[in-house]
Amino acid sequence: MPNLTTPIPSKLTGDTARDLSSIKKWGTALIDELTYIFDNLDAGNVLEAASVKAENIDTSNAKINSAQIGNITADKLRAGTIDTDLVVVKSGDGNMTISGNSIKIDDGTFNRFIAEYDSALDIFRFELCNAQGEPTVSINSSGNAVFRGKIDSSEIYSSTIVGTDSYSYETVDGGVFAIMDPQGVKIMQDNEEGRHQRLGLSVGNDGTAYMVMGAGNGSEETVINGVRYSNGCFLIKREEGSAALNMVGSKAIAAFMDNGELWLNGEKVLINGRDVLAELDALK
Repeated sequence: MPNLTTPIPSKLTGDTARDLSSIKKWGTALIDELTYIFDNLDAGNVLEAASVKAENIDTSNAKINSAQIGNITADKLRAGTIDTDLVVVKSGDGNMTISGNSIKIDDGTFNRFIAEYDSALDIFRFELCNAQGEPTVSINSSGNAVFRGKIDSSEIYSSTIVGTDSYSYETVDGGVFAIMDPQGVKIMQDNEEGRHQRLGLSVGNDGTAYMVMGAGNGSEETVINGVRYSNGCFLIKREEGSAALNMVGSKAIAAFMDNGELWLNGEKVLINGRDVLAELDALK
C-alpha cells in the first residue's frame, strides 16, 4: 500500500485563526489523498491485510490469485464451472465420487455403479455391479449390452442369434447356438472344421414343415424351403396327407400316410435283412 504524502502541519503558533486555517488545509489534503488511494485499491498495491470485510470488496474488479479460506458453506458458493479434472467431488459418506468424466458409487469396497465417458473412444458406458464388484449390467453407446442373471419380462425382442455373444459369432467360435430368421430356426455348431448346421426347422408358405438334421457329407446341395443343404442330411417332412423320412439327395423314402398306409421306396426294400421286393418278384 503506498505511503501518505500529505505533510504534517507545523507546530501551533498560538494564533488561533492561523492555526485553525493550517489544520483545515492539512485535513482537506489528507482526506483527498485517502479518497484517491481507496478508490484505486487493487491486488497490485495491497500486499497483506489482517482482516478485510467482504462487503468492502468490489468483486466485479477483484482478482485473487491464491486464497486460503478457513471455512465456506455450499450455500455461499457461486461458480460458473467447477473443473472435475482438478477437483474430486465426494458425497458425505465418501461412497459417491465425481472425477473427470466419471461418476462412481461404491459400497466401501467395490464399485457398484459407474457412468462415464471415454473421450478417446467417444463411448459412453453405464455399468451396475454385484456385491463382489462383478458387472451384471453393462451398456455402452455403441449399442453393446451385457446382462448376467435372470431376466423376467412379458415381452423380449431379441436379435436373430441366441446362445452366443456377438464377438464369438463373428469369429466363428460360438460353440452351439441358434439362428432365427424368416426361413426358420437353425441350430449351428462352430468347431475346428468351421461352422456347420446341425438342425434346421422351417415351415413353407404352403404349410409344409421340414426338419433337417446333420451337416451332410458335403457333396452337392439341395434347396429345401429356400435353404441349401448338403447331401446326406436326414430330412423329416410333414405335408398334407403324409409325413415322410429320407436322406437328402437319396431316393430312399418312408412315408406314413394319414389313411394309415406305409409307403416304402428305394432301390431295395429290406426287412430284417431280406429283400422283400426281390422275393415278391420271384413269386410272380
